[in-house]
Amino acid sequence: MRRLLLLTILASGLALGLPSGVSAQDETWISVVPETGAARVEVGALLDDRALANAMHEGLPLRIGVSVELWADRFFDSEEGREEWKASVVYDPVTLDYEVQVGDRDPARLRSLTQVREHLQRAFVLMLRPHRAGRYYYLATVEMATLSLSDLDELRRWLSGDLASGTQGDSEGAVTRGVRRLFVRALGLPTRRLRLRTDAFDFQGVPSN
Repeated sequence: MRRLLLLTILASGLALGLPSGVSAQDETWISVVPETGAARVEVGALLDDRALANAMHEGLPLRIGVSVELWADRFFDSEEGREEWKASVVYDPVTLDYEVQVGDRDPARLRSLTQVREHLQRAFVLMLRPHRAGRYYYLATVEMATLSLSDLDELRRWLSGDLASGTQGDSEGAVTRGVRRLFVRALGLPTRRLRLRTDAFDFQGVPSN
C-alpha cells in the first residue's frame, strides 16, 4: 500500500509539476555586464510566474537556486569556474509581508512583490568572472520550487515505513497529519528549471594599475 501511494505521489508530481525550460541564448534572462564580464541573471523576473506566485501566496516557501558556469570559448571549450546563488521567499498571510532570505544573510521583510523583485535583483551578485583576456560564455541553471528535497525525503521515509527518530514519540494522528500535509503539497506544486546560455563575448583582461 505504501509503495503504491509513493508511486501515485511521484507520478502526480511529475504530471503536475513538469518544469518549463529555456535553453540556448536568451537575453531576456541572462546577459553579460560589459564593464566587468560578470553574468547577470534576471532573478527578479522569476516572480512573474503566476503558478509559482500563487503557490507562494498559499503559504508555501519559494526556493530559488542559480548555478552559473564560466566557459572559455576555444577549439576545446573549458570550464573556468562555477558559482551558486540561493534565495527563498515566504509569504505571511497574517501580516501580508514577504520574508526574503539570500544565502546566509539576515532575512528582509518586504511589503509587496515589486519590492521583492527589486530586492532579489539587487542581491544577485556573483564573484565569478574572467580574469584574463579571451573569449568566453556563461551557462546557467535556474531552479525554482515550492517543495524542498528534505520534505520529499521525509515523505519517502514514511511511505517505506522508516519514520525519522524525531517522530517516534509522536502519536499516529500527528504523524498522519504531517504526511497528509506533505501529500497535498506534493501533488499540485509547480517547479521550474531554466537552462540558459549567453552569446560568446570577448574579454580584454583586467586593467593593470
